[in-house]
Amino acid sequence: KTDAWKSEPWVRTTVATGFRVRGQLGNMINPGAPGFVYTFHPRRRRQKGEKHDSRPLIAIAGDCSESAYLFRPTDDTNKQQQDEAFRHDPNAQYDLMCEIECGATVGSIGIGYQDFMHADQEAGYAKLYLPCYEKDKILVFSMGSGEEET
Repeated sequence: KTDAWKSEPWVRTTVATGFRVRGQLGNMINPGAPGFVYTFHPRRRRQKGEKHDSRPLIAIAGDCSESAYLFRPTDDTNKQQQDEAFRHDPNAQYDLMCEIECGATVGSIGIGYQDFMHADQEAGYAKLYLPCYEKDKILVFSMGSGEEET
């Protein structure tokens, strides 16, 4: 039923917890963590054989946790069976892929797919731009295949 979202109860599932504020003089007016959440795919275009409906990665700006977080989808069937009893959505299961410690407030994240300057990189992969507010820096990270180019 395509309009079931209007009448059926919504399933609430927690994807991540445990974000801790790292207080500094500059962020103590209204501290909080996490910040904004972004979904994206590692590549701009799907490769041959890749599922059409693959779940996205999740990037979270940690805000006053002074980190950014990347989560990847997981397919833990044991956890899915446990969650069915509690009505958790198995499509909302994600594992922490990495934490990027910035040592400053990360209130937002920019995501793009253009090559960054003339640096060696695999074309078409996502680039993440992390502002480190109190350090006056923007860090850039590039996704890739994880394979060495020959």
